[in-house]
Amino acid sequence: MVVLFAENRAMFETHDQAELPSFFQLDEGARSWGYIAQTSNQEWFYVTHETSDTETRWLQQFMIPLPQFVLEFASRDAPEAFIREIQLVSPPWLNERGSWLMEPIRAIHKVGERFCYELADGHIYPVELAGLARQTLWSKDG
Repeated sequence: MVVLFAENRAMFETHDQAELPSFFQLDEGARSWGYIAQTSNQEWFYVTHETSDTETRWLQQFMIPLPQFVLEFASRDAPEAFIREIQLVSPPWLNERGSWLMEPIRAIHKVGERFCYELADGHIYPVELAGLARQTLWSKDG
C-alpha cells in the first residue's frame, strides 16, 4: 500500500490488489493503479497540465491534495509546459450543496492564513470569506 500524506494526514491511498501489471507502465519507475482511495474529507485539486513542442501537444492530469502543492506546481509554468485548468474537488461542508463537486476555478486566494477559491462561475469557497480583502496567489488569467 502507498499512502500520500497532506499536512500529516493521509489524503490518497493505494492498495496492493489495485496495482496494474507492469505492461501498462509507460515511464521507468512509475507504478499504475486501477483505483485509489481518498481517506480525507478535505478539498483537493484535479489539475490539467499541458506540454507541447512544435509538433505535438500532451495533456496530463494530476490529483493534488493541497493548494500549496498546486501553487508550487504552477510556479514552474513555462510557454511549453503549463497548467491548462484547475478544478476544485470540494466536499459538501465546503461547497454547502450536499455532495462532492468538481468545479473549474478562476483563482486561488489567501485571506489571512486561510485559502479561498474563486470558481469560474464567480462563487467563492468557503463562502464566509467572500467579500473579504484577499491576496491572489494564482489566477487562470495569469
